[in-house]
Amino acid sequence: MALLALAVGLPACQGAGAFAQVSEKLNQISDNQAQILARLDKLETKLEEAAKAAPAAAPRGKQPPQGQRPGQPDPAATYKVAVAPTDQSKGPADAKVTVVEWSDFQ
Repeated sequence: MALLALAVGLPACQGAGAFAQVSEKLNQISDNQAQILARLDKLETKLEEAAKAAPAAAPRGKQPPQGQRPGQPDPAATYKVAVAPTDQSKGPADAKVTVVEWSDFQ
């Protein structure tokens, strides 16, 4: 009960000036929110216009192949890797496909 009296009585002790400051601050917050909402509406409109104007793009994650990229292996190429007779191997030496695995333990 004492807490309620304190909560009600404290603003009264501070006078009308404190209430006016709180009211002004709330008005500023309200104005800022209105500005933010107006900007968001403009951005949404621009996004909708851009989506209508842009040609249909490939969905993300399913980009069309871009060909060979610098510093990357070409997935369409066949690479010849020298395999020495002393290299560890499994399977026949005349196999049509050779998988080469390389690692560097340092």
